[in-house]
Amino acid sequence: MLSVKIRKRFGNASKIESSATEAGAASRADFLLDVEFDAPPGVTILFGASGSGKSLTLKSIAGIIRPDEGRISVGERTLFDSARRINLPIRERKTGYVFQNLALFPHLSALGNVEFALPHLLRRERRERALDLLEAFGIRHTAERGTRDISGGEAQRLALARTLAGNPGLLLLDEPLSALDHATKLGIIDDLREINRRLRLPIIYVTHSRDEAVALGERAIVYEHGRIVARGEPLDVFASPVSAGVARLTGAENIFEARVVGRNEEGGTMTLEVGGASEGGVCRLEAPLGGASQGERVRVAIRSGDILLATVEPRSTSARNILRGQIESIEETGSHVRVRVRSGVRWTASVTREATRELKLKPDMEVWLAFKTYSCHLLDS
Repeated sequence: MLSVKIRKRFGNASKIESSATEAGAASRADFLLDVEFDAPPGVTILFGASGSGKSLTLKSIAGIIRPDEGRISVGERTLFDSARRINLPIRERKTGYVFQNLALFPHLSALGNVEFALPHLLRRERRERALDLLEAFGIRHTAERGTRDISGGEAQRLALARTLAGNPGLLLLDEPLSALDHATKLGIIDDLREINRRLRLPIIYVTHSRDEAVALGERAIVYEHGRIVARGEPLDVFASPVSAGVARLTGAENIFEARVVGRNEEGGTMTLEVGGASEGGVCRLEAPLGGASQGERVRVAIRSGDILLATVEPRSTSARNILRGQIESIEETGSHVRVRVRSGVRWTASVTREATRELKLKPDMEVWLAFKTYSCHLLDS
């Protein structure tokens, strides 16, 4: 079990080696990292926007950054304790760390990179162990190649092999798949699942990809502005985002200011008026009943993937929100298509390419948007 309770303030004078994703947080005046969590064996996701403090947490666990106060332990081993003045050096923490940029040694072969992590073994044993690890990750054929002569997926697997060579008691992964194509990501996710199944180490995996978090995570911890704002099983956490930042990361591209215009206590719903002059129009939505009184303003988020598109008005459906609109634009993004529709306000729906073809969607076409009441998530202010 990894236990973390740390507090660290960063100001303009801070000079730390931060990853690109956390550089903004590290250089901003008065950024406070204040987090507490436990991570049992298995994959724990640290999820949040760039600059929210995820990578700074990993660097604190690894010993690259010293917290101002707090405690970090793995099982019975204390890595850091400000009250007891314990701060183990990096080399004594037994943590495996895969950086976003991998940090492979360009002057060494793939084999040499793994051997570097095995200085305690005799030369022959070192080579055999390194070759076994390359074989385990399916990249033994790269043994004599330089790191510039292997693919992105091979480099990721090499970084994992080198990290595991030292038999760490804890694995820290800082957005290891961010630069890879979708197919390569899927293969390495399978590798990570196998690592988790075999070793059952605490694995802390930093990402701002919802898909990676859901595919790998057994639990998710959501960061915002240096603090933890939600935690739980990934699907549960992402199903009910708590803030606009988290909502956008989890696919809720439709985020609106709204006014409560009606409350149905018996039905457990309330009516929201969304939009206004600044939005170019208004529409009304049915949302789950919240604590806001009639006339109060709230923020509401709807995931683009929860919105169904129809070319004829839907009837006899459980969806309580059915809006008539007109397509403004269609944009392909990876495996999905974003369709922007004007219906009082501007909406974004995500559909497959096949659905786009079957419905013959095109700009200026009249369509209907349909989504359930419980697809509307009320956000913290």
